[in-house]
Amino acid sequence: MNLKGVIIILLMPFFCIGQSQVEIDSLKTLISTSKKIYKEGRLDSAYCYAKRSYHLAKASKADSLQLDIVDLLSNLEPDLEKALSYLSESEPLAIKNKQWKYLEDIYHTRGAIYYFRSHYESALSHFLKLDSLLEVRKDNYFLAAMTKVSIVNVLNDSRTAMDTSHFSQMNKNIEDGLKLIESGLKVSTDSLVFFDVHDLNVPAAILYEKKANIYLERNESKKAIANFKKALSNTIANDNHLRKSSIYDGLANLYNKQGQQDSALHYFKKELVAINKTNDTLLKAITNYKIAGFYNKNNNPKAALNHLIISQNLMKDAYLVREKHKYDIQAILASVHFNLGNYKEAFEASEKARDHLRVIQTDFNKQNISELEKKYQTEKKEQEINLLKSQNETVEQQKKNQRILMLSGIGITTIAGLFLFFLYRNHQKTNTKLKELDALKSNFFTNISHEFRTPLTLISSPIDDVLADNNISVKKRQQFTVAKQNSDRLLELVNQLLDLSKIDAGHLKLHLQQGNVLQLISAFSESFMFQANKKNIDYNIDIAQNDENVWFDKDAVEKITVNLLSNAIKYTPEDGSISCKAYIEKNKLVIKITNSGKGLTDYELNNIFERFYQTNEQNQGTGIGLALVRELVELHKGNIEAKSTSNKKTSFSISLTIDKNSFKNDAIFTASNNKLETEKRDYVYNSIIEDEEFTHSDLPILLIVEDNDDLRNLLRQTFENNYNVIAAPNGKIGLELALEHIPDLIISDIMMPEKDGITLTKELKNDERTAHIPIILLTAKAGVENQFKGIDTGADDYITKPFDKRLLALKVEKLIESRIQLQLRYSQELVLMPKDIAISNIDEKFLKKVQTVFDENLVESSFNVTEFAEAVGMSRMQLHRKLKALTGLTASEFIRSQRLKLAAKLLKSSDINISQVGYSVGFNDHSYFAKCFKEAYNCTPTEFSKRS
Repeated sequence: MNLKGVIIILLMPFFCIGQSQVEIDSLKTLISTSKKIYKEGRLDSAYCYAKRSYHLAKASKADSLQLDIVDLLSNLEPDLEKALSYLSESEPLAIKNKQWKYLEDIYHTRGAIYYFRSHYESALSHFLKLDSLLEVRKDNYFLAAMTKVSIVNVLNDSRTAMDTSHFSQMNKNIEDGLKLIESGLKVSTDSLVFFDVHDLNVPAAILYEKKANIYLERNESKKAIANFKKALSNTIANDNHLRKSSIYDGLANLYNKQGQQDSALHYFKKELVAINKTNDTLLKAITNYKIAGFYNKNNNPKAALNHLIISQNLMKDAYLVREKHKYDIQAILASVHFNLGNYKEAFEASEKARDHLRVIQTDFNKQNISELEKKYQTEKKEQEINLLKSQNETVEQQKKNQRILMLSGIGITTIAGLFLFFLYRNHQKTNTKLKELDALKSNFFTNISHEFRTPLTLISSPIDDVLADNNISVKKRQQFTVAKQNSDRLLELVNQLLDLSKIDAGHLKLHLQQGNVLQLISAFSESFMFQANKKNIDYNIDIAQNDENVWFDKDAVEKITVNLLSNAIKYTPEDGSISCKAYIEKNKLVIKITNSGKGLTDYELNNIFERFYQTNEQNQGTGIGLALVRELVELHKGNIEAKSTSNKKTSFSISLTIDKNSFKNDAIFTASNNKLETEKRDYVYNSIIEDEEFTHSDLPILLIVEDNDDLRNLLRQTFENNYNVIAAPNGKIGLELALEHIPDLIISDIMMPEKDGITLTKELKNDERTAHIPIILLTAKAGVENQFKGIDTGADDYITKPFDKRLLALKVEKLIESRIQLQLRYSQELVLMPKDIAISNIDEKFLKKVQTVFDENLVESSFNVTEFAEAVGMSRMQLHRKLKALTGLTASEFIRSQRLKLAAKLLKSSDINISQVGYSVGFNDHSYFAKCFKEAYNCTPTEFSKRS
């Protein structure tokens, strides 16, 4: 090798180093150019330069330059997956090289990307991660404050309309951000972090603006205006036109909401002037179409159209335009053209708006469709595998069945013969027993009905005496009126049972008398006029005028007419119609009663006259009225027919024999009476309209589930002075109210429509949200077996009807007191112990779940009530009510209590420095920790640690 070759080999590394340095310098220039044109607003060009810079830096393995450009590139990248991939590639480089500033930027950018694409949950997760990192490092006041701004933005934008549940968290982050800014402004000029604090007026302006918006939603306009002014004062230093425009927009909306249109227009114009001084083309377009909407609503569509044209032109050059913006412009444009009389243009704009709305809905559903597609493909494969297995199993089973079939045929023939023989013999025995049982049943109904009549008479008499006293209070009169109505109703039911038992025994005889039956029916039908008018029913009475005296049983005719008319009134909706027609034709009394309404099905028509049958279990009653009507009609040598048209009408036609010769020896005849007494009665049915709202106070919440209106109203009156009472007419609604309000105690009837008390109790006691709630069951079933069944489902007590109100009130009071004692016991425990606190196994599982959540998250300072509720699978309100019932503490108090108990345990059993104990259990501020600890244990942490 000659000398020249040796020299070239020796100098080669220096040439390579020089070439590498040139590439690095060129890359730095490229990155600088990208950032420069980005500031000028040329976003497309900036994106191209940033993408080229990133890939060159990655190829050259220039980690610091890759980290330098990834923030800008990810913000400009329109494809979400690509933007996130750039950040994922760069995050390990920042951690490896301990480039914490870049790592902070990566977390912030990732959160911003998710936020601007409305992935609020992911955005909040990354902003909270960034917040924790900045809180530990304390090296960037500006970014820390802006992170608080980002958290507030996510909480605000993720909530639904009229949802104020996030306001407390938003307020906390706003106050924390303002305190951070206040601390940053005190940093001395020679501090290493001074350069981070000179722009803190930017987040200050945003936070004051957010605070103003919260006050605006709470209708506290004065406080809102004061905070808007504070926000404006923080835009003066750096002449932040973008922020000014947003604040002016808030003030414009405030005055617009108050109807002060001149002030609103003034601030809209200021907003437009401010936004036009910025390079943000998209926000200029948005501001113009919002002002267009204002002009349009205030009868100036021409001015609105001008601003819309400007907005559309700006939108063409804007970057990151969302479908919502396109929809807003077209929706406003359609309204403007309509007001101008340009109906063709209005229609075209509305069609475009609909197209944009369809795209928004499609994008929203894409993710769900993708997940469903994956699930479908998986299930499809599983079905194919199962199908192959089942085919093989089927072949084997067929062979086995062929062998079994022959043996089975012989065996079945033998068994069938024996079965038919025993069936015939048992049938004869059964018929004999049924006759005996029918006789016993009839005797029982007769005897028990007679037994009921005496105490009912003794009950009714004192009630009548009290109602005759003019000095009793209105409330007492209402209570005794209800008692009287129900006493009369019970007597009527007893009489109906007695009549049925007499008919079964063949003891009920007709007492025929001669008189004007049409006049009697007319009197009965007019008695229902008041109730019909009360429901605004078109009640038409068509009774033929006839002076003919005929033979009939007055009591039977009354019961038939009254039962049918009362049913018609009950089942006819408001503003419906009822017709009652009666006439005499060919020795027959014909009564036809028709009412509008839901109608009956074929099955219901076939069973309507069966005893104890009801078309709907939700209907109050016994189901014996129509059964008695049919028996009385047949006894009166007549027939009854029911017809119905679905959702139109139902009609009953009765034909009664009124010829004396047709009865012969089947009836008792009395002397003729041409002037029958026709007492006119008002058949009124009690209906109680309840208000389910209750006053929000510290009183316990009591849920009453009872299908009987009178009893439900009585229970409400009993407890309304000492409890917040809510009521439900059936178990289904009761379950919904229980899950919505999480009451302190539930009183429920057992026999109810929709969902009975036993089912309600089972579902509540097996749901961890409601398992802790004491339940008292009420029932008319007094048997021990029924009590066992009620208690076995998890009910805390069981009371039979009729019951003593004082005893029920005492049981309610003692059950709630027992829960309070349990709460006091918990407050004295050092740590959470589910078995000692839980009321049921479900509660124990819930508390164990809480313990697991706390084991994983309690020491994290960012852990809050929202994360707590999500972790245990409840809403914030349900978690609050659940913990309040079990421990006497709200969710936030419970978290703080557990942290303090864990701190107390550490102080006793660990050598950790006392000043670090608070941080170890999730407190950010040592002084705040010491204050809370002293409130809980009446001594400082230091004093507590020194105790034996």
